[in-house]
Amino acid sequence: MATRSTAVSRFLRNHMRRDAQARETSVAGYMAGLAAACLVAVGALGPQMGWGLTRALLSLVVVLCLYYTVLWRALKAGWFHPAIHWLNVAIEVSIPSVVLAFDMRFQGPAYALTAPTLVIWGTLVVLAALRSQPLLALVAGALAAVEYLLLYFFFVLPLMPEQPLLTLTPPFIIMRSVFLFSSGVATAILARHFLSKTEQALAALREQEVMGKYMLHERIGSGGMAEVYRATYSPEGGFEKQVALKRILPSYADDAEFVSLFRREAELCSTLHHPNIVQVFDLGRHGNTYFLAMEYVDGLPLSTVLRALSWKGLPPGAVAFLGAELAAALDYLHQRTGRNGDPLHLIHRDVNPPNVLVSRIGEVKLSDFGIARDTARAQLTVAGNIRGKLGYMSPEQVYNQRLDGRSDLFALGLTLHEALTGQRLLAGQDELELMRAVVEQELVPPSQLRPEVPPELDAVVMGLLERDVKRRTATGAEVRQQLLALTGEAAPFPQGQTALAYATQQALLQARPETDSASSPTFLSGTPGQLLSRSG
Repeated sequence: MATRSTAVSRFLRNHMRRDAQARETSVAGYMAGLAAACLVAVGALGPQMGWGLTRALLSLVVVLCLYYTVLWRALKAGWFHPAIHWLNVAIEVSIPSVVLAFDMRFQGPAYALTAPTLVIWGTLVVLAALRSQPLLALVAGALAAVEYLLLYFFFVLPLMPEQPLLTLTPPFIIMRSVFLFSSGVATAILARHFLSKTEQALAALREQEVMGKYMLHERIGSGGMAEVYRATYSPEGGFEKQVALKRILPSYADDAEFVSLFRREAELCSTLHHPNIVQVFDLGRHGNTYFLAMEYVDGLPLSTVLRALSWKGLPPGAVAFLGAELAAALDYLHQRTGRNGDPLHLIHRDVNPPNVLVSRIGEVKLSDFGIARDTARAQLTVAGNIRGKLGYMSPEQVYNQRLDGRSDLFALGLTLHEALTGQRLLAGQDELELMRAVVEQELVPPSQLRPEVPPELDAVVMGLLERDVKRRTATGAEVRQQLLALTGEAAPFPQGQTALAYATQQALLQARPETDSASSPTFLSGTPGQLLSRSG
């Protein structure tokens, strides 16, 4: 709880710091309006006060009105400096001192100490509370008390008659100064109480939002059914860890099929431990929705990196490195065995750029295992539905034939082709056209769209894009070996990772847009034959 309280306090302090300009703008607007009102009041009361005092007060009010009006406009325009808090509090608290000096000069000490304008002194001290800084309020009260005592003992008292009114004697003046200081103390307590209650309310709110041990920060991705936040894992014990927290949108929390996919992703990924696969740490339910906590990758989806490059494609070496890392992840997944040593025959079924995460230092992570299954159950898990993302399915996936790891490798080939050329290989206006493109469209090598792609890299990509499963590159290990053998500009090491990291850093400088909503898998209703024949 102490760690979470510290995080909430830090969050509140940062928020109050960011909001300081807006609050100071409000104070400046209030003071400009108050000065304008005083300008009218002083002018109306001029005959009763005497024109000497009236002119002095009008001069003061005009200066204050101009100052706060100019300050208000500057703050509205975006200018701000933290020291303006202290300067304005000093000015505001000193206004009654100047008025007292004017009253003493033109009306005498007795009038100065009983003038109604002194009533506003406590109000101006309380105004410091709007800055939400207890120390500032305390200093305001102390400054008002000190100014009042100095004016009285050094300027007013020498001019007082030998037997002044009892309320104007030093003991009563000291009591008044104590009251002024007390108003500063009360204001500081008020500001501290406000911050404390705000922190408690924020903590209570965050307690409902943080999914138990997780404090949510900004949203970093969203899809049609789930969203991803950067979060801080804050368990009891005093340490924190950055994670990515994926949660089902409330409107889909009661969708049994999607919840089943969500839980399956967590169960599968919790058993996978590979440097190129996003690790899952936790699955839970909070309120009316489910969430899973995953490894946080400080970077972007490959699709976002390509978009930031204006779809011009990555350097060949960067794509070779990307492919070698993804091939290693897929080979690990395909070769995974159970506790008894028997192969699990796992396949991902949703390899595409939005599900490939690239960190700012060039790390490559495969994510989103929501529809990953073993090959024995990878066909239609619900009668009439095809699982996967259109434009990245293999021909056997479209035709609902028996799948194995080579289906993922076909999707890898499409992903690498897109990474090289900056555009999708398979094109179509709708679902049916995309499905037809998988089995009918001519699959041109990357070099046809980007001549600088070397023939060796062309060959690796086209080996993955063989429609005939038997002729397609068989394993991720073979793909990785082929890519690591490349030389020159297409060599994945050492320049490939550096080039990939540089592209990601450039994309991060532009912005951190949310993950494509299109990254959610497509579920099509109908048998493959029915779907492909509908356009006829």
